[in-house]
Amino acid sequence: MKRWWLGLGASFALGFALAWYAKPAPPDTAAPMAASAAPAPAAQFGGAWTQAGPVASAPLTPLPPSAGVDELWSRALAPQGHNAEDRLRKLAQTDPVALRNLLQRYNGAQTPQVLELLKGILSTVQKPEVIAFSTRLAGSMNLAERKYGFELLQSVAPDAPETRALVKRTLSTEQSPEVLVQALATLQSAAAEPEEAAQMVAQLKLLSQHADPAVRSQSITQLGQWDKKGEGADRMSQALHDPAAEVRQAAIFAIAQTGIRTDAVKDALMGLVSNAQESRDIRGSALQVLERFSLTKDEYAAFARARVQLQGT
Repeated sequence: MKRWWLGLGASFALGFALAWYAKPAPPDTAAPMAASAAPAPAAQFGGAWTQAGPVASAPLTPLPPSAGVDELWSRALAPQGHNAEDRLRKLAQTDPVALRNLLQRYNGAQTPQVLELLKGILSTVQKPEVIAFSTRLAGSMNLAERKYGFELLQSVAPDAPETRALVKRTLSTEQSPEVLVQALATLQSAAAEPEEAAQMVAQLKLLSQHADPAVRSQSITQLGQWDKKGEGADRMSQALHDPAAEVRQAAIFAIAQTGIRTDAVKDALMGLVSNAQESRDIRGSALQVLERFSLTKDEYAAFARARVQLQGT
């Protein structure tokens, strides 16, 4: 019997990326890409002489140092408005009046561009007003507002006890998969007490069986962070057989995080690496994690064959 060990954490992610993602594409995918990149023979060649080139954008007038929120906001919505957006962030962090002005703009936001700009600014401002605003939205009766609120909370107050309490209530009652995914993504396990962590693990195990694959995937990902005692080993083992690839991949990384080494998990990982129909990415991930398991002679032979197959593709 042989033992194969590999340090995980950051080195796992880097090693996996180098080992399995940096390989050249198979011949059958390279050819179509080359064909699509080739120019059309006559029409495009002639068009190079008859069509005018791109028209350069007129340079923007420099913003004065005294520009207020309204002027900065208008410029930030225009092309090349990054400088104005940066100035709005700094203003929101230092000027309470400017911050209130920005918060009030949410009610009049009518386009995705406006909402994204506002979120991009507010997500960098960890002020009580922004946290209260985000919390109010996350508890709204409106689905879009709940989703937006949790997206903000992920940046401004993910580890606050009030945020975790709101997330726990949401996970118990929310019906929208979109909101559930954002609520799950808000969770931070570092500051949780053992009793709270145990309750969260139980809730995550239930959600890992949700009908929506994105919810299952995010639940398994969080289970890998919250489960310090291996209580979710059965769910992670089952998730390795999930019909959704994103859930199987999430389970592999969760197993790497928790250090679970049960026979059921090992058998499921061996099934993935030996399955020629499985994606190359998932097989590569499973191989990396299996290097930390004790393998029998037969298991190691199957492991080695799978590794040779992947390295040869």
